[in-house]
Amino acid sequence: MKYTEFKKFLFALQTVIVVLLTGFVLPCIAEKETATFSGSVVDTDGNPVAGLPVFIAPAEIEGEWIDTLFLPDEYSEMRRADTDANGQFSITNIPQGSVYFGVLPYNIDKRLPNDFEEIVDNWVSRDWRKITQADIDAFVAKGFGMIHSDFEPDVEILSLRVQGTTFYSKYDLDPIVFGVEPGAHIKNAQITVQSRMRIRARAVFTNSTPLTNTHLRFRYRADNVDGRGHRQSGGDISTDTDGYFVYYLDEKDDIARYTFSIEYQGLSAEAAPVQLGPGDRLDGLTFTFDSEPIPPKTASRKAETDAPNLPSTPDLPPKSISHEPWIVNPTNGHAYKRVSCESREDAVAQATTEKAHLVTINDAKEQAWLTAVFGQECHWIGLSKIEKEEQWQWDNGEPITYKNWLPDDFFSESFDAIERDYAIMTFTDGKWYAVAPKSVLLRMTEMAIFEKVHIE
Repeated sequence: MKYTEFKKFLFALQTVIVVLLTGFVLPCIAEKETATFSGSVVDTDGNPVAGLPVFIAPAEIEGEWIDTLFLPDEYSEMRRADTDANGQFSITNIPQGSVYFGVLPYNIDKRLPNDFEEIVDNWVSRDWRKITQADIDAFVAKGFGMIHSDFEPDVEILSLRVQGTTFYSKYDLDPIVFGVEPGAHIKNAQITVQSRMRIRARAVFTNSTPLTNTHLRFRYRADNVDGRGHRQSGGDISTDTDGYFVYYLDEKDDIARYTFSIEYQGLSAEAAPVQLGPGDRLDGLTFTFDSEPIPPKTASRKAETDAPNLPSTPDLPPKSISHEPWIVNPTNGHAYKRVSCESREDAVAQATTEKAHLVTINDAKEQAWLTAVFGQECHWIGLSKIEKEEQWQWDNGEPITYKNWLPDDFFSESFDAIERDYAIMTFTDGKWYAVAPKSVLLRMTEMAIFEKVHIE
């Protein structure tokens, strides 16, 4: 069956009111402490979707914001199943409360270590065990990709039909949240999915050697063919054993001309522009670095900074305001956003335009949330001592109530602590480090985190 805009509009108000604000609770006879959820997955033509990993996971609703899992860190909080040849599934041991239905990549099990489920799927006193940083480090050391984009599904959920009511996802990948009573047995649910717009590409060097099993930075610019605007975005991606990677494009409302590029260890490669429209899936794209093969870095992060002359990043076109979404921290109600930037000054200018400021970190809980949401990379934060010599202060004027510094000599740099006027959040558990104007780490920091109290 085909879905029309009229059907989506017809249920939009119902979805917003029932799903986003309150969820819906399915009345069932309570028999056990945990619940079950079973049904089938079909495509838009009604055909069963086989071999699709599906899950139920806890969801928190904060106003119009839905807080869902951040993978892989919170993988253990989900309950999983795979659809059979008829698209059927059954998920058990679901905790009570607000939950949502989600999907994972078809090949998720090939991307994870064999003992992954054993490590993280541990139920203790009705609490879900989270993956520790030590677990992630061990997985990465074994060659497994463990960044958020490794868990991107190949399909998106359009609707969920249960007990005679159909609920539609309002936006791309927007979760459909519902309530589960203790011991509920929810049966015969029907989930409709469709393939996501995406590209599949390969990264190689000049001699055709693929860049395998490593992380890259992916960027794109999209110019609408009607001339009404453009946008740019990107993220971290992982290549497989043959140098291939997949990137999903969720801005599929307009036909646009896309320019894609990737970056790796100071190298960059750009593909010829292509035109893509809603539902298009582009395969066979190749990015070629103008270089002999460079192996992935295997040394520790600290050792990487000891190199006296790191290759410089090629000049890139000026970046416009980021189109990444604002993400609300349910603990304090503040909104945060990650952006690409050329420098700290550029980050401050972008933040001002967005009526925001570089992030202020007030306690360990906020720090842990930022690290979980935005990953362990170098980010500019709003801490400096440029205004008052030798006295650190937050850009927004708040007092310093929490500190998370690395030792001054943690990275092998030749600058004395007195020369370091700006702080960054590092890839070492999100801890802070002071950098000088000519610091190697300063040049490596190409992202910033913004914060604002209210979203307009």
